[in-house]
Amino acid sequence: MTADATRPVSRTADDMSWRPMQRSTRVAVFAALGVTLFYMIFLLNPAYRGNTWVWALVLFAEGITIFNALAMWWTVLVYTPHPDPPEVYAWRRRLLSGDLRPTIDVFITVYGEPLEIVLVTVRAARDMTVEHRTWILDDGDSDEVRDAAAREGVGYLRRKEHLHAKAGNINSALRRTDGEFVVILDADHVPSPDFLVRALPHMQDTGVAFVQTPQAFPSAKGLVPEGSSESQKIFYELVLPGRNYFNAVFCVGTNVIFRRAALDEIGGMYVASNSEDIWTSIELHRRGWRSWFIPEVLCRGLAPDSLLSYFKQQFRWAYGAFEVLLRGGLFRKKGLTVDQRFQYMLAGVNYLLSLAALILMCLPAVYLLFGLSPIRSDISTWIVHYAPFYLLIVLVTVMQLGGFKPAAIVTSIGAAPVHVKALVMAIFKRKVRWSVTNAGPRGLPGVELVLPHVALLLLNAVAVAVGISMLPLRGTDVAAVGLSIGWAAIYVVVLGRVVAEAVIAPHVIRQRLERRKAGALLARALPWPARADANDDIVSAAVEAPTPAPPSRTA
Repeated sequence: MTADATRPVSRTADDMSWRPMQRSTRVAVFAALGVTLFYMIFLLNPAYRGNTWVWALVLFAEGITIFNALAMWWTVLVYTPHPDPPEVYAWRRRLLSGDLRPTIDVFITVYGEPLEIVLVTVRAARDMTVEHRTWILDDGDSDEVRDAAAREGVGYLRRKEHLHAKAGNINSALRRTDGEFVVILDADHVPSPDFLVRALPHMQDTGVAFVQTPQAFPSAKGLVPEGSSESQKIFYELVLPGRNYFNAVFCVGTNVIFRRAALDEIGGMYVASNSEDIWTSIELHRRGWRSWFIPEVLCRGLAPDSLLSYFKQQFRWAYGAFEVLLRGGLFRKKGLTVDQRFQYMLAGVNYLLSLAALILMCLPAVYLLFGLSPIRSDISTWIVHYAPFYLLIVLVTVMQLGGFKPAAIVTSIGAAPVHVKALVMAIFKRKVRWSVTNAGPRGLPGVELVLPHVALLLLNAVAVAVGISMLPLRGTDVAAVGLSIGWAAIYVVVLGRVVAEAVIAPHVIRQRLERRKAGALLARALPWPARADANDDIVSAAVEAPTPAPPSRTA
């Protein structure tokens, strides 16, 4: 934690579970390790092997699941929060007193987002405590945005050639500015008044290339926003704090501060991939730079609000992670530590969980329609080995996060075909066009967006019908068939919810846009936590009465 753990802290909706792993959770993890080993011994036992091909697929799926679970537990368990070093507090005091005056450029990347949403971010960024210059980087070439920038007293930059998407936009701005530090914000991520006060002091170590802060979505309502927001809790509340230990935190594209000298050393943001954030991080780590994650909500954003925007986001992230896994030279090129190589590898392996999910979604149908089973045993033996494994993995996740919403399960399953598509395209080096996750009002595809989900739904629905017809027949293994029917029915319900979301989306475009505008306003209107460092009461005072930034330069 960035503040002394012994002092009282006001609790708000922005608080995240930055705390040491509780003893009970550690006990659950060790119990989960035991039952995982118990299940794997059963699965690998030749005496219980069913159809070889189906067994091999299940072994792959469960192996990926177990590997990811073990890797996450290992990453999470190494994290123990500590107060910041005295140098961070000293920098913070000097920033607030005016004794320290670094030059700071704040970049807000814009590409077609509604002006109302952009302005909420612009005004919040402009009004942050600590002297800085705010710039709109407009790749949408909007005269309306240009004129608004002039009215708001912030800088405005656009470029003639729109090469290399967001990374090219940022690099163009880097060539036209000169701040010692560069803050990057997406157009729909609203910084707190004390963003610079809290985050910049961690750059006091001249070896730190960038400081990353979390993404938070207080206005997330509905299946897609809630599901995508909940899924990211694991990453920001558990994984990134643990990666601090390994110096393997990577940039997530927004809510981040870079040291210009570090970017200059690698020629700016990485442009050979649309996933510029993770590749830029790798290049910096290879050159010995360090990174840091602040487990403190300092920005509020808008989560994807439709399946189309969610799928675009998930495809982009998965494709970038698979690129790193397949062509990142993680274990060939020099510069990375063993821990860093492993953590970057996990970024790609994590998305293989979707391939495992697709395999498991087909298993009930394979058994009910074709009589093929990966395991040859009675149902009670299988349950004894599988149920503890499955339940404890779920239990550990719930204990670590303090709960888990069903929407996250639905959206994760919904994204599975998208992740597999990204894998195939990454394997065959197919180029993909970059697009903004949430852009302005436009038509949305309906059921054609979820045709793979429809196919899986129909497969499991037919399997349920066939399974029910089998129950009265003599010789039917009622327990096994009943269990398969139950699993297939769950998949039908979950996939049906995804399909229903796609069907509804084209009819609520106007309501969706209005919700996003209201969400952006809410992100700034909600009160921020009162934050103060130990023996440093002036931090709270500065947040309550932020010092306006000087007029920004225009270009």
